[in-house]
Amino acid sequence: METIKIYVIDDHKLFVEGIYSLLSDEPNLELMGYSLCAREFMEKIDKIQAHVYLVDINMPEISGIELTGMIKERQPQAKILALTMYDDFQFVEKMIKSGANGYILKAADLQELTKAIRTVATGQKFLGQDIQDVVFNKIGSLDVFDKPDKKPESILTKREKEILALIAKEYSNTQISEMLFISERTVETHRKNIFAKTNSKSAIGLIRYAIENNIVSFDKKK
Repeated sequence: METIKIYVIDDHKLFVEGIYSLLSDEPNLELMGYSLCAREFMEKIDKIQAHVYLVDINMPEISGIELTGMIKERQPQAKILALTMYDDFQFVEKMIKSGANGYILKAADLQELTKAIRTVATGQKFLGQDIQDVVFNKIGSLDVFDKPDKKPESILTKREKEILALIAKEYSNTQISEMLFISERTVETHRKNIFAKTNSKSAIGLIRYAIENNIVSFDKKK
């Protein structure tokens, strides 16, 4: 069997080191390297010819969804496996539309991870078991006879939308204050208001709200 060359793009170094430890003894799998930043990876993509790219979704500056589209533009034959903590249907759908061949959670065990890598390397599609459940639950909840209602007006102000878009891109309060020329205290006040208005309990909830309401888009850049 031909050796499958793997490249990891994830901004969490400890996680990357864990992947290296898990896969180092697997037969016919070769880890070529890793990048902790999508922008850094794109600067050297032409020197990398991996069979499978393991791509995280939530990364600063350039999301894994945007990065997937960029990789497919430069290397149409590349196989991309989303390896992420997000089990929301919105992320699964956007990642696949951007060109991902597979999608599994970081909570997956070694057997599922290696199966996913080997499957997408052959050109087939792969969804982790947890993600299959998410997809089937989503499809099962759809009523094809219901017509979508007109989208309600956003409950956020223009400034709150700007800040939410930057939060979704993982900018800190300090960075946001510098970009928008406002104080950190003002940013924190807006952040609290956004959490309250969107009824979100975590950053993941904010990101989900931002995507569902088209406040931020992780689609492939045109």
